[in-house]
Amino acid sequence: MSTHLFEFEGFVLDAGSRILLKDGAIVRLTPKAFDTLLVLVQHKGQLVDKEQLLKEVWPDSYVEEGSLSRNIHELRKVLGDHSSEPRYIETIPKRGYRFVAPLKVPAPEESPELPVAAAAPPPSNVERAQKRWKQVALILGVLLGLLVAALLVGTYVRYERRKAKPLASSEAKSTLVRLTNNNASDLAPAWSPDGTRIAFYSNRDGKTEIYVMDADGSNVKRLTYNMADDDGPVWSPDGSKIAFGSERDGNHEIYVMDADGRNQTRLTTNEAVDAVSSWSPDGSKIAFASNRDHSDNLFNFDLYVMNLDGSGVTKIVNDLEYDAEPRWSSDGSQFLFVTGRTGNFDVFVTNADGSNQRNLTADSQKNDGAAVWSPDGSNIAFVSHRDGNAELYIMDADGSNLMRVTSSPSQEGWPTWSPDGSKLVFQTDRDGNSEIYVVSVEGELAQLTDNSADDLDPAWSPDGGKIAFSSNRAGQQHIYLMNSDGSSVMQITNSPGPDTEPAWSRDGTRIAFTSVRDGNKEIYLMNADGSNQTRLTVNSKADTFPTWTPDGRIVFNSLRDGIGSIYVMDADGSNVTRLTTLEADQPEVSFDGSIIAFTAYAEKHIQQVHLVDPDGSNIRKLTSRDIPAMEPSWSPDGTKIVFTRYIGQKLKARANIFQMNSDGGNVRRLTAGPVGDQKPCFSPDGSKIVFQSNRNGNYEIYVRKIQ
Repeated sequence: MSTHLFEFEGFVLDAGSRILLKDGAIVRLTPKAFDTLLVLVQHKGQLVDKEQLLKEVWPDSYVEEGSLSRNIHELRKVLGDHSSEPRYIETIPKRGYRFVAPLKVPAPEESPELPVAAAAPPPSNVERAQKRWKQVALILGVLLGLLVAALLVGTYVRYERRKAKPLASSEAKSTLVRLTNNNASDLAPAWSPDGTRIAFYSNRDGKTEIYVMDADGSNVKRLTYNMADDDGPVWSPDGSKIAFGSERDGNHEIYVMDADGRNQTRLTTNEAVDAVSSWSPDGSKIAFASNRDHSDNLFNFDLYVMNLDGSGVTKIVNDLEYDAEPRWSSDGSQFLFVTGRTGNFDVFVTNADGSNQRNLTADSQKNDGAAVWSPDGSNIAFVSHRDGNAELYIMDADGSNLMRVTSSPSQEGWPTWSPDGSKLVFQTDRDGNSEIYVVSVEGELAQLTDNSADDLDPAWSPDGGKIAFSSNRAGQQHIYLMNSDGSSVMQITNSPGPDTEPAWSRDGTRIAFTSVRDGNKEIYLMNADGSNQTRLTVNSKADTFPTWTPDGRIVFNSLRDGIGSIYVMDADGSNVTRLTTLEADQPEVSFDGSIIAFTAYAEKHIQQVHLVDPDGSNIRKLTSRDIPAMEPSWSPDGTKIVFTRYIGQKLKARANIFQMNSDGGNVRRLTAGPVGDQKPCFSPDGSKIVFQSNRNGNYEIYVRKIQ
């Protein structure tokens, strides 16, 4: 059609001016939503398949089908339409869309000339649209001119700034990533076992349906098509199938389908509500919650297990209160579930046969739920209202070491672990409607470095402006500097041997470090810009881990007397004095110089964090669990210590960062990944820590805020 005006049920679509009006008022539409409506209107009454729509709306680019679905959802919202009873846009399942409203296409010759003296009839919608457009055209033209001018000025200002200051070579990137972005509600994300896809349900096409997307949010595909609501997708352990809930047969039942949406099969058949939660690790059974045995109390759910074909239904947990959300552990021996039996909702764990039920969140009087095991079974992510609104938390499998993951005024929910245990995908309404985000298991971190090398030993400058670290990005470990946001990386050592463990002097003018340039590990000193590199220690044994006192001396570790002990020397290498007689390592002087934290072997030959006075007296042990605690670092005010705790069957199987008071009390976890989080260091203002982690395959440097 060559016409530019289309009228339907009070709406006027002006293709030439690219506006939609309702009773003369402009209706706001995104450009691509307008293009979608225009294509449908131009093909009124005809099926326009999805491929054709994608080509006409996005002629010069490739986009996923989800972008089209978002446009249709936006159009239905502004038109007051609904997919179940369409007045304007009809969905043809698995094919495309059709514009079904009566359409009037006015032509100039249809309006006869009126006598001069005759009274003009009331203006039509089209005439009102044309008049309205003339009124706003001038305003829009002026605004457009101002916008262009502003853009030109902005471009000039940015250009001048770039001339004055070089662009940063790199900068921090957040580990919090938004995956979906539309006007609908995207809910209950579930990561596929191979980590490549995420299933979720959404009402972006009207009724809630099951969708799947790539793990980065791209390539959204719809899997279910029916007039009822589908929800709660759960992947089978091998990733070949998805179990989900559906109301297509009149009440909420459990279904299963292939991962591409084919072969949708009903598993449960009764008048109750059945809600799927998890698969057994071997993929042969499904755990679910149901109120099928309590017709007198619809909120009394119990836990059940059934075979993959729906047979062999067995009740696992039977209580007079609400019990739901059964989540199988990775070894199949236990279930997590949520119950209301304590007066509020708590997270419980039970053996797979329903025995030995235990409360993991008993210390909170607020509601807890949506609990799910980490892939290795060592941690549990869940949702809690204990701090006022729904936030994500992580705890150890026994309920200890609670750590808050998210901190926002929004409502977070339904966390699911990535297969490698390093991230959580979850739903949140922080953007006004429910969208899907992914975040590291510690929450929103800032990743400062991103390369294929190992970046290690981060140390904050006293003024907080820079971070020194070591990296093998040039072939072997050398010392680098970067701004505290990760920008402007600069190499400052380049010796024949590895340079590591940088430590700033208290005035920020010098850096002590460890180097193997002369054959064994020795302590060296240089100016903060890398100039004047000078060797301080000279012996045949290793000297490592330098740290500064407020009066300008250097404390370090040395093997020179047969065992590793703590020593102190002047900044020129003279007056070396031994402080400890026990085997000790990794010294860290408090900011006021009144105490030294260090690592030493304790009972069962396990390394623990100790304290010693500056003269070597009054040694005392701070940590006592039967797992190694190492690499202590002081807060600026001296009240707290961050340290690394190694967890696993062998040393360094998993390293997480913890914080405790300077007396060893109030221990709390700061990181929770199944990786090596190490070498924590406080920022000078005490609000953040910087640390190294291999969560992405090699060691990079991260920053975490301290809540």
